[in-house]
Amino acid sequence: MTLPYWAQRYLERLGIEQEPPTLSFLEKVCRAHLNAVPFENISKLLYLRDFEKNGFHIPPIDVYVENMFQFDYGGTCYTNNSHALTLLKELGFIGYHVQLGSSHIGIIIELDGERWYADFGSASPFFKPVNFEKDHDNLTAYDIEEIRIVPDPNQEGFYRFVRYRDGKVVKDDWDFKPDEGKEFGEFTETVAQSNKPGAFFLTHLRCHHYQLEQNRTLSLINNKLSIKYDDQRVEEVMLTTREEVKEVMEKEFHLPNLPVKEAIDVLGELGVDVFNRENATKV
Repeated sequence: MTLPYWAQRYLERLGIEQEPPTLSFLEKVCRAHLNAVPFENISKLLYLRDFEKNGFHIPPIDVYVENMFQFDYGGTCYTNNSHALTLLKELGFIGYHVQLGSSHIGIIIELDGERWYADFGSASPFFKPVNFEKDHDNLTAYDIEEIRIVPDPNQEGFYRFVRYRDGKVVKDDWDFKPDEGKEFGEFTETVAQSNKPGAFFLTHLRCHHYQLEQNRTLSLINNKLSIKYDDQRVEEVMLTTREEVKEVMEKEFHLPNLPVKEAIDVLGELGVDVFNRENATKV
């Protein structure tokens, strides 16, 4: 079966070709997606700026894919996970969304009688899907970040997304019930709330990108650049100008088209100074 043009382009961006919907191919999609598509709110800020003209906060999938090529866009969870699931369904997988806590959406894929958790929008190292119901010792890790999806001890039928950094729990307030599948349209109000003044991703600048071929992870939060290597080394640099941030996007992230200067301007209009020293440590 011939894929629609947007799906062909999506796979082109990921650097992979269509295969039958097997666990092996699902793992290949997960790894390719995290290596090719950044987790970032730069596109979110610009979609917000252009909302009156375009009429959307989450772009249609054909626009999302073309903006990957034109602007090096990725997105946050609502954008990346909604469109990744659409691609997976087009490739023959069966799946649905789950809501984690009050602010995140993940993906459940049903395959060979088992349910697998996948995530392309949490800045987490989900390089392969997690068999969370059968493998309670599952561990998803890269550099100093680790994620486990474990049964919730206080709620029967629920699971909890637990994030560790340097061996310490830094987030454990995302729970979900895999039996409560949702379509993306059910998150309309949640998406609207995420685009109101003061919403989390409208209060800072963020870009997170895995570079597996270089064995490192890059993270930009406001003007703080962190480069983490798989041997536990960490380099940190404080950037002082818009030009330095743009240069980092080009030379380190290898995302030369990402309009980070424009996103900094949008944040400025929202009252956020990304070069304020206090802001670098708030997020």
